[in-house]
Amino acid sequence: MKRCKFALAFGAIAAIGLGASQASANLIITGVYDGPLPGGDPKGVELTATANIADLSIYGLETVSNGGISTGLEEATLPAVSLNAGDYFYVVNGNGVDFTQWFGFAPDVTVAAGGAVNHNGDDVIILYESGAVHDQFGETGVDGSLTAWDTLDGWAYRNNGASANGGAFSAANWSFSGANAWDGDDGPLDDGTNALSTPPMPIGTYVPEPASLALIGLGGLAMIRRH
Repeated sequence: MKRCKFALAFGAIAAIGLGASQASANLIITGVYDGPLPGGDPKGVELTATANIADLSIYGLETVSNGGISTGLEEATLPAVSLNAGDYFYVVNGNGVDFTQWFGFAPDVTVAAGGAVNHNGDDVIILYESGAVHDQFGETGVDGSLTAWDTLDGWAYRNNGASANGGAFSAANWSFSGANAWDGDDGPLDDGTNALSTPPMPIGTYVPEPASLALIGLGGLAMIRRH
């Protein structure tokens, strides 16, 4: 299992300010990827804990494909493990072999092939908390092909400071590789990697507050990333 972690070290004022802003966004979707390896793998999401989570199994995921409507039910429940604030958690469709090759470390959990994160770049991914929609990537009822959030053979990554949306997705809160950006990055022997792709996904880099705002408003930011 691989988790990248950031630690935010502020003074007393920073702790108060961040505590208030993050109270309702303990877990969020921060990355979505549709890889170029055979079968369009790896497919999945990066989740980020912005506060300590004692039991991750209160969260679950659903993929809504081809412009369809959500069932309102999670397709996969996340495992009953704890996360610390700053942990990144990686969920992948099917087995984790292609994920491990592409990103260089193993995913935290795999879900059944064709299930909760089996998206093709134009599909919606919903994160539930205790049965309610907590966060969402993409617009339900819309086929994402040719939209701003089309991630076919590419990726989307949440902008720093953008919080869980409760289902009200906005592409303005994300950065995108562009559709088909990873075409041809699978390598001559299907041995491609994210590090050598164009452009590489900025995996494990999200922070809850933009550094510039933290420095101005809170008087300093120290970021430590532990792999």
